[in-house]
Amino acid sequence: MTVRIDDFLGIEAGAIDDLVSRGASPGCAMAVSSPEGRFEFASGTYSDVDRRQTSTHTLYDVASITKLFTTALVLRLFDEGKASLEERMNEYLPHFKDSALTVRDLLTHRARMICEPLSKMAIETPNIFALAERIPVSPAASAHFFYQNATFLFLGMLVEKLRGKAFADCLLEIIRELGLRETRIGSENGLDAPPTEIRRGEVWANKTHDESSYLCGGVTGYAGIFASACDLVQFGRAWLDFKIASPETTGKAFTNYGEYPGEEQGLGWFNTLPRFPALSGDIFCHSGYTGPLLAVNPKKSRVYALCCNRTYYGRGNRLYRELWAYMLASEPAGR
Repeated sequence: MTVRIDDFLGIEAGAIDDLVSRGASPGCAMAVSSPEGRFEFASGTYSDVDRRQTSTHTLYDVASITKLFTTALVLRLFDEGKASLEERMNEYLPHFKDSALTVRDLLTHRARMICEPLSKMAIETPNIFALAERIPVSPAASAHFFYQNATFLFLGMLVEKLRGKAFADCLLEIIRELGLRETRIGSENGLDAPPTEIRRGEVWANKTHDESSYLCGGVTGYAGIFASACDLVQFGRAWLDFKIASPETTGKAFTNYGEYPGEEQGLGWFNTLPRFPALSGDIFCHSGYTGPLLAVNPKKSRVYALCCNRTYYGRGNRLYRELWAYMLASEPAGR
């Protein structure tokens, strides 16, 4: 059953159209899956130049939501007995030989690796393995949340080593298994996605927006997935239907491991949104730099997906977060 946007979200579709026209993003697409029904909505165009209308099947660069695909691959290693949540990373990768960091420390962003932005490092070292060699690994976990891409670079390498095949191939396997027919990776040819940025006078389109992932072949453990809102909501639904991992392992993913207020964090998933109004404590989510958001409420069996290309209007554009607020309007605030 398809439900109307105003019936489910408690707003009018015109409110989203207005945000798009004011510069939240050239276009956006939303999809919601819940016991109450399924909702899909799209607004705007690919860009100010490419006036094709967006749809819920339009392919977008979902940036760091790629980390959830990496998380899914890691959790499957747990279920298969190939890796353990509390095992030290030095059991798997030589980079961690002098470190006490565990797999969980990386999945919950407690590794705190002090290094230059990977975008700068990749210019000199456009290779994942060579890049990893340049990253100083912390001897122990931080008590505080410290979000960074380097941790998921190593988690992608973990998957690659234990699977014995290229990380990109591992991604493609799970994408096909889950029936995500519109989902692609940045190393593929023939992408047709809205541009993410005007970069030094060049329209950046159909290439991974994250600079280091682009330089390292188009996909890494932290960026490089392109997906439609329809596929993204289906990916979220797969988590709740235990198609990603067993109920026990999925329960661990949707557990808050944060030790301090405002640092609520599951395995790969955030249990909060930094610099965003308070959400229900039942929400787990992940955003991407280009503007997308995937959120799930396991208790209510709800999945929310939003795709957009907010960076087309500049990296300082913050208006897109009102699109997130509208999409999550049916979830009460507070923990």
